[in-house]
Amino acid sequence: MMIRRCIATGRRAVYLRVLSSGTDGAAIIAGAGDSTGMALSRLFASHGLAVHGARRRPAEGSTVAAVDFREEDQVEAFVAKVEADSGPVELAVHNIGANVRFSVADTTPRVYRKTWELAALSALHFARAIGPRMAERGRGTLIFTGATASTRGAANFSAFSGAMAAKRMLAQSLARELGPAGVHV
Repeated sequence: MMIRRCIATGRRAVYLRVLSSGTDGAAIIAGAGDSTGMALSRLFASHGLAVHGARRRPAEGSTVAAVDFREEDQVEAFVAKVEADSGPVELAVHNIGANVRFSVADTTPRVYRKTWELAALSALHFARAIGPRMAERGRGTLIFTGATASTRGAANFSAFSGAMAAKRMLAQSLARELGPAGVHV
């Protein structure tokens, strides 16, 4: 068991408490790639959770589902299918970023919008599809991976920094909204 200060609320929190509780159920990893997503998949599966990974363009032959988290209907359908197949989602990780590097002069509105959609809008769709389900059950853990850019923007990372800051603020708001209902964010 690991006890640290929660980034979103500043309170002490037991991280990944669902892993030691013996709870059956499902885990979702949005942005299930070859590094962080793969490591989390292995960890969650080793604790008995049915792990369901998703990303926009999974590799051919992959068991990862093809879901564009910028599209709310795709996210809702994916979460509903996971719960129908494996039971309630007990743990969900939003691991989608959009690390792009452009000077502000080269950051077109299209680049900025796409970066924001990938990191921030997808996090909103993710939270809307999973958060209320967890709150209704009175339990669950939502994790949003982040980046230093969410608190300290660097030169040539204006789109990425803005998108990750929006994702961070969403997570902080969700912690305060869903926490009283038993959902750890």
